[in-house]
Amino acid sequence: MRSPHYRNGSSEPPGLSDWVELPSWRAKAACLDANPELFFPSGISGEAAEQAEAAKAICAHCTVAAECLYYALDTGQDAGVWGGTTEEERRQIRRKRQSQGTNRT
Repeated sequence: MRSPHYRNGSSEPPGLSDWVELPSWRAKAACLDANPELFFPSGISGEAAEQAEAAKAICAHCTVAAECLYYALDTGQDAGVWGGTTEEERRQIRRKRQSQGTNRT
């Protein structure tokens, strides 16, 4: 039986990057080699809060944290730590943007 060939020219099924163009800043992100689960804590207190703080510590040393935050705000990312902010912190930024009538902070 013949192996299927996908649009990406491979016999492997396409990955996310084959379907979605990832932002160019992503290749420079400090979290690139980190466990993605760290950035998506389940809950807001206890161990989840510690997990969010650990993710934010990685973001604190990231050269593209601002781009990441803008991406999260512009694309409505509601879950996880993005650009050093939690879901609640981004909600606050969105509310502030709306009250000021601005697109970016």
